[in-house]
Amino acid sequence: MSEYDLYLKEIILMIERIQNSTNNYTKESFSKNIDLIDATLMRLHFIGETIKSIPYNLKKNNKEVRWKRYSKLRDIIGHKYSQINLNIIWDVVQNLTELDNQLKQILDKS
Repeated sequence: MSEYDLYLKEIILMIERIQNSTNNYTKESFSKNIDLIDATLMRLHFIGETIKSIPYNLKKNNKEVRWKRYSKLRDIIGHKYSQINLNIIWDVVQNLTELDNQLKQILDKS
């Protein structure tokens, strides 16, 4: 198992946790649950931070993955917490399945 396999598996685990914890929520109910918001943001931060550790060549060879989207989101969560737009966060959460599938495909190739 390569080092990046571990990174990808950690990201997939965080995606699972986000999806499991937000599954029964609407955007409105999510936006009212501060603890869930904080947990989700922490996990998204972790995803972005882990993506920053993935080797450039892997990112270059898998351009379909929106690597920068998640690393930039990490920067916003880490440095501009008070400016976070929950509508955008909810959109990201709703689209994590795409990232999950892409990372699993990369793992299947390795």
